[in-house]
Amino acid sequence: MRLPVRLPVALAAGIIAVAINSAALAIGDSFGVTTAHGGLLRLLVVATLGAVQPPAGPIFAFCFHTAIGLLMAVVYGVWLERRLPGPVWVKGLVYAAVVYAANAFVVQPLLDEGVAGSATLTGVGMVWFAFAHTLFFLVLAFAYAHLSPPTIRRPTRATREMP
Repeated sequence: MRLPVRLPVALAAGIIAVAINSAALAIGDSFGVTTAHGGLLRLLVVATLGAVQPPAGPIFAFCFHTAIGLLMAVVYGVWLERRLPGPVWVKGLVYAAVVYAANAFVVQPLLDEGVAGSATLTGVGMVWFAFAHTLFFLVLAFAYAHLSPPTIRRPTRATREMP
């Protein structure tokens, strides 16, 4: 699929994935489950301003969360999707695992929150974050596959073997 087609498909899939991820995080928040969402923003604020908390409020944090989600969607749709092996769910899980590892082993420890937030989060918070995070990447992969025009999808083994 050419870039002009991949980009809008990736953005549309990203909007769907961000909405579902945001809903999952909000559900956790409504039950008092603290998760690691906002870690990348906090890390960037610490690195650039030396402050611990973002200078803007929740609207800015949500916009940042959305922008990062859309950026991840564009990376997936424009570059990564056609390079990852396997079915859609494997692509989503592989992308989720790589990004989760970066967050758990780099971002959270740099914020003194321990591996995967273990120094500041409960077990339920860590599991809920991992769930919402993985859900984002699975929804992204499936939405991208579903929204991609069928005439330019990458053929699977089953479609190559058909007469």
